[in-house]
Amino acid sequence: MLYEGKPVGTPDAGAFWRVINEYDVKVFFTAPTALRAVKREDPKGKFIKKDSISNLKALFLAGERADPDTVLWLEEKLSIPIIDHWWQTETGWPIAANPIGIENMPIKKGSPTVAMPGYEIKVLDLQGQEVKRNDLGAICIKLPLPPVLFAYLMECKREVY
Repeated sequence: MLYEGKPVGTPDAGAFWRVINEYDVKVFFTAPTALRAVKREDPKGKFIKKDSISNLKALFLAGERADPDTVLWLEEKLSIPIIDHWWQTETGWPIAANPIGIENMPIKKGSPTVAMPGYEIKVLDLQGQEVKRNDLGAICIKLPLPPVLFAYLMECKREVY
């Protein structure tokens, strides 16, 4: 099922939870931005308690980094796995994710877990050297890119010429 609309103000911060209840949703996928808006409007999670969401088994986040505060809030309020993914519409599938369903890996707040097939991800310093584990740096994807990106890259090439 696909839900289109704001998660707050339509009429309140309980829109997602009502849809999950009404349609017996088992897995929910949204952007962290949407859930930060819900948290801001309903920090105590009153709307979560209004609807039965007992069939909800996991919540997946994508689009941007899921900040640890929001993930902690969701874990506390929902008592289900909160799975962070890193991808955008243009990439066609996750760049990095926790491959739940194949192998549930430990969840580390603020991390989408591991690179997915088709991507070789490196974190580099300003000199282009790979940084040590847990050090900050620039995220880089090594060529070749997976086939799903071909159409997007061709569109970018058209804009350049």
